Amino acid sequence: MIQRIQSLFFFFSAICSITIVYVFPVLQDQLAGYFLKDHFPYVRFCVFFSAALSIFAIFQFKNRKRQQLIASFSRLMITIAVLLLIFLHKEDKLFGAGIVLLSIPFLTLIAANFFINRDEKLVRSADRVR
Repeated sequence: MIQRIQSLFFFFSAICSITIVYVFPVLQDQLAGYFLKDHFPYVRFCVFFSAALSIFAIFQFKNRKRQQLIASFSRLMITIAVLLLIFLHKEDKLFGAGIVLLSIPFLTLIAANFFINRDEKLVRSADRVR
């Protein structure tokens, strides 16, 4: 069902990821900010792939285990994106708002996983009663 709370968290994660790519600079120099839409193609790919996985997970509502697996891969993609930014592109730049805001989609995916687990427990308890 698309109206479940974890589906809203998946959708919010995808929207936040895409917004970070186009609006917020991830690294800043003394003069300008570096956006994901203009620079860092591998990081941009990881963030877009995470957003695509989040959207795909919304429609996997019949298989909760697959939803959890997709959410884990999506969190992994966000983690890889942050690590690529930190370790490969640090040089003499300061971290921008975008790198901090990448924690929001990560946290919403954790919340989605929590609610998927809660649904799984509810279904298992209903199966025991019958």
